[in-house]
Amino acid sequence: MTLALLALSLNCGGETNRQLFKRYENQFAEKRQQFKKIADLLPAPGTITGNIPANLSVKPVFNAKTKSFNTEIVMYDQLLDPDIESREQKRLDLLLSGDLLLGMKWTGPKNPMSESALDNSAGEMEQTFKKALACRYLIVLRPATFIAPVAVSESEYKPGVADIEALVVDLESNKVVGSSRFTASSANKVEYVYKQGESRESRLEAFAYSTLYTEARQKLEKSLADMTGGEFVFER
Repeated sequence: MTLALLALSLNCGGETNRQLFKRYENQFAEKRQQFKKIADLLPAPGTITGNIPANLSVKPVFNAKTKSFNTEIVMYDQLLDPDIESREQKRLDLLLSGDLLLGMKWTGPKNPMSESALDNSAGEMEQTFKKALACRYLIVLRPATFIAPVAVSESEYKPGVADIEALVVDLESNKVVGSSRFTASSANKVEYVYKQGESRESRLEAFAYSTLYTEARQKLEKSLADMTGGEFVFER
């Protein structure tokens, strides 16, 4: 009884997540449409060569350590479908997207939040939404090539490789203002752990993919800083 009364008192104090999401639904729907428009405006896949510096008066900031952001980072297929899910290591995703993409998901047709959480107090969520909608830059990561690691036995695998194009888009103009391209690969050999009943081959592939993922994030962090002069610190 005490817990139930506490929950009611929290919800009575203000707007719920469900109500907030409904109120911001149109604004994030507009961002979904902007993402699709950007996807159509990007240069053809595989045409990015070298490093094209972005000469920006306002520098991009994506600092996971200090929680400072004026930039969102998404994979190319998330422009077309913000609700797309990772399929283990079969789809390349560097897992860098932040509150802008999350806002699209929470206000969209496939909201992943549980029913119980939807009726909780929104708290400071509106401030998070406002900051997300104010993001100045969008960085699109597009694999020109992605070959996932493939196990050939319980101890050997064919290494994976990703040839990645990174494009910086100014969300005020929808223009590409800088780009770079780099390659990351999985380690030639890894050690892995598994639980009883798990496929050893699948675990080997997952650990091999994690080395590709780690190298790609490290190279991207440096590439974006060099290309834009901005501040990029990813979670470790």
